[in-house]
Amino acid sequence: SEQEAAAIFMPGSPEPYRLFVMPRHAEMEMWEGKRIGVERAKANFGADLAFPIEEFETEFRRNLSQASSLYHNLGSFPEQDDVIFRVLKEHKPNTRRGEKKFERLIQARDLIAPMRRVKDSAELEVLRASGRNSGIAHRRAMEFTRPGQYEYQVEAELEFWFRHGGAQDLAYSSIVAGGNNATVLHYKTNRDLLKDGELLLVDAGGELDLYASDITRTWPVGGKFTPAQAKLYDLVLKSQKEAIKITKVGTKFHDVHARTLEVLVEGLLSLGLLKGKAEEIVKDRAKYVGFYPHNTSHWLGLDVHDCGDYYENGASVPLVAGNYLTIEPGLYIGADRTDVPEEFRGIGIRIEDDVLVTEAGNEIFTAEAPKEREEIESIVGTGRRA
Repeated sequence: SEQEAAAIFMPGSPEPYRLFVMPRHAEMEMWEGKRIGVERAKANFGADLAFPIEEFETEFRRNLSQASSLYHNLGSFPEQDDVIFRVLKEHKPNTRRGEKKFERLIQARDLIAPMRRVKDSAELEVLRASGRNSGIAHRRAMEFTRPGQYEYQVEAELEFWFRHGGAQDLAYSSIVAGGNNATVLHYKTNRDLLKDGELLLVDAGGELDLYASDITRTWPVGGKFTPAQAKLYDLVLKSQKEAIKITKVGTKFHDVHARTLEVLVEGLLSLGLLKGKAEEIVKDRAKYVGFYPHNTSHWLGLDVHDCGDYYENGASVPLVAGNYLTIEPGLYIGADRTDVPEEFRGIGIRIEDDVLVTEAGNEIFTAEAPKEREEIESIVGTGRRA
């Protein structure tokens, strides 16, 4: 998390890891806080050599003659891209002195992303703690919720508990959407009054030691689902459980979404909200997109939508042990819809958990957040008041 830092890695060199950091500066540290500094960078970060960040271009230029290939994360840091391209343009190796001719520039994320897609034991320790903490915060938000509050008050309660449990930041801006607002996937206003008889959808997660959690829960503002809300909620929960059931080694990433979609379409047909044949509807996005417009999963880790391909050579990637992904089906029916019975209008429901693929199956890291309908109804509004 060191700011204004860069690194050069030289595989095969006696000193392969060269780190560039901001030097100590007494006055700036009075304004911004302590810096690690060049002297401590080697010990703190395990670098072989450490330099002031101002020397990056000089060292990069000097070491380029020892390499024929460069891995660089193009597009992530435009200012660094400018330095890289300037040096490459001016680079004229002397091959008679043994300097290597530069041959290719490779996108670094193509090398790094597959590594980040599989979490190691140290990462899993942090992710497990992050998921548990965020799950507890969602429970506290349920307990806090009552009719007459505002969305921002539930947001404040939720984010208090993220921080109280140790999260240093939010993984992303919290979505706290009551009533028809829940049918807007990326609703961010969080200012409306919460009313009895409506649902509250909360999509929020804390960030712990740079690792994100990503949870969505939906609960009744007044503590009791209406019959129509209960039918849709149970359908979304069933689809999520079916998807989690097949989230295991060897399952194709896309098959998790496909199973979710099958269950949702079958349920919507049973409720009379869709018409036709299930096997035809799931193949035609236009027929179901009005209820379920997004995919079911994404990778999770250092970023809330972590890097890593979902398809390779035109085929969905198979899940392997160490993959960490979200499972987040939903249903969304706007209040202005006239193609569904009135009792189903203005309802948005999403249920999302963070799931690790293991050799034995899977593990849900966010299970502290209640999602069984009976448990939710038993705790909403039972906590402290605003």
